[in-house]
Amino acid sequence: MSDIERESMEFDVVIVGAGPAGLAAAIRLKQVNP
Repeated sequence: MSDIERESMEFDVVIVGAGPAGLAAAIRLKQVNP
């Protein structure tokens, strides 16, 4: 087996999906924490 290096990224919020609910969540989060 080989060692695989992975880049670590830190997120506060992850929105999965780009439908109406995902869009509404992104807009609301931006309003709450600009």
